[in-house]
Amino acid sequence: MSTNSKNRNEKKILIIGGSGFIGRNSIIKFTEYHIGKLINMDKEISGLGIKTIYIDLKFPILSEIRKFAPDYIIYLASLNETESDNFDLAYKINVTGLEYILQELIDYENLKKFIYVSDYKLYTDPLPFTEHSDIQTNNNYLKTKYEAEKVCTKYINQFGFPIIIFRASSIYGPYDRKNSDIISSYIKSAYTNKYIEILNNNIYDYLYITDFIRAIILSFDTLYTGIINIGSGQGFENINIARYIAFKLNISYAVKNNTVYEIHVNDITNIKNVLSWSPEISISKGIDKTMTYFKSSL
Repeated sequence: MSTNSKNRNEKKILIIGGSGFIGRNSIIKFTEYHIGKLINMDKEISGLGIKTIYIDLKFPILSEIRKFAPDYIIYLASLNETESDNFDLAYKINVTGLEYILQELIDYENLKKFIYVSDYKLYTDPLPFTEHSDIQTNNNYLKTKYEAEKVCTKYINQFGFPIIIFRASSIYGPYDRKNSDIISSYIKSAYTNKYIEILNNNIYDYLYITDFIRAIILSFDTLYTGIINIGSGQGFENINIARYIAFKLNISYAVKNNTVYEIHVNDITNIKNVLSWSPEISISKGIDKTMTYFKSSL
């Protein structure tokens, strides 16, 4: 990726929730590409050499946003599915916190793009999911993610905000401390237990983290607003993922249940046309990279 552009080096990027999995990887790659000046807003320090401003999305203090005067804001702060048992708390953080930020920006003139990361598990059949597929919200996490999307859409329609909503497939790679996807959990089990147990044969669309970051960078200067799917456009069975990891590490695996309960695959036609983007990292190469990270972090 070219880093010679003066304008690219002058970008000011605020990452809200930059200490998590996607945020840490974004900071590393933005720094590597010399994208511009970065700042993180989160409840914990990223530990990656950039300034972190403490923020609690239940009671955010927002004056720091205007002090930094970002051109681009990447919004990653959210409770995940396992953290969203309490609906009221999940709503305060996943929805109300987001709206606090957007309200602060109503008369802010420097904003070129606001990027919100949502989840393709909002979709329901038929496959593959397009941006116009039906929506299902069968748990607190998905309910609040959908409500957050509606907040973004309101600010697009009422105030002309330049917001892109990425409905992302299962993103995986280094620094996933919560082992939030099947690939990371299988790799962790492989290294720690020398064994992988497969509890179902669900099929997911996996995207390696650097492909996602590349799409974020490409989205900075597009005029597109609204929802856009991102993923590999392919479905991968849990059994095949486990089999590959087990073969590479010479360990055993066991299929306790080969039932397919869920199939999630994104149609990525729109993002290919809008951003001239396609995934570059194959599933095998992405797993190899993730295994290398896990091995080095043990």
